[in-house]
Amino acid sequence: MSPTQIGFLILGGIVVLAVTAYIVQTLETQRRQRQMRLLMLRDQIRRADHLLSALPAFYVTPDIRTVLIKYMERRWQQVMELDRNPAYAKEVERLTQLAGERFDPGQYPAGSLTFSQDRDAARRSRALLRELAQFLTDLQKQNLFSQNALVPMIRHIKQSYTRLTIELEIMDAQQTEEVAGPQVALHSYRSALTRLQGFNNAYQIDAQIFALARKVEECEQVAEKLRQAAEEEQRVRDEAEREREQRERYR
Repeated sequence: MSPTQIGFLILGGIVVLAVTAYIVQTLETQRRQRQMRLLMLRDQIRRADHLLSALPAFYVTPDIRTVLIKYMERRWQQVMELDRNPAYAKEVERLTQLAGERFDPGQYPAGSLTFSQDRDAARRSRALLRELAQFLTDLQKQNLFSQNALVPMIRHIKQSYTRLTIELEIMDAQQTEEVAGPQVALHSYRSALTRLQGFNNAYQIDAQIFALARKVEECEQVAEKLRQAAEEEQRVRDEAEREREQRERYR
């Protein structure tokens, strides 16, 4: 074999190695990109699933629930295009079944001033509502759903967020009532009632307004009794003072 042929063989071998390395590198890059895409999709699904499962149904409308389910279905379909794992198909089936179930937001607890049981629950729900509002805003930017459909959902979430803020104020008023009495908490209760009446079209808010209105009446009655008692006490003191002055005058 001539030196020229040997040179061509060496050159050919180098070319084959280079092409092989390029193909291997390309395949590895594609694998990494596919893996990153899968991780991103799974993270997006977890975010939506967390919002749907963690937020009390009381603050979720049927339309919001439908959007979250459809969003997850779309993302799982994209996952299955990258990975044919049978477990993913079962997730889609689960969501389809969930979408067909009757949505029950529950009832406002009769006679209660707040829906949330305590401050921690109210704060958690409020944080989830903030996250849900951001999630739907992101969907708006991505044009994944109709703008006309998403706008009233975001408005509802903001209203629910405000309602929870008022609930926290009511809880503060309850604590004030326990420490200082109803007459001291009355102003806070009245303020909360006025704010709630400002958006009386929210879900089951009439029950909350009714309960808070009764609480205001109870506090007003206590405050009135205390006022009358204070006036009577002052009247007795004034009369005693006048009698004392008269006695001193006729000495």
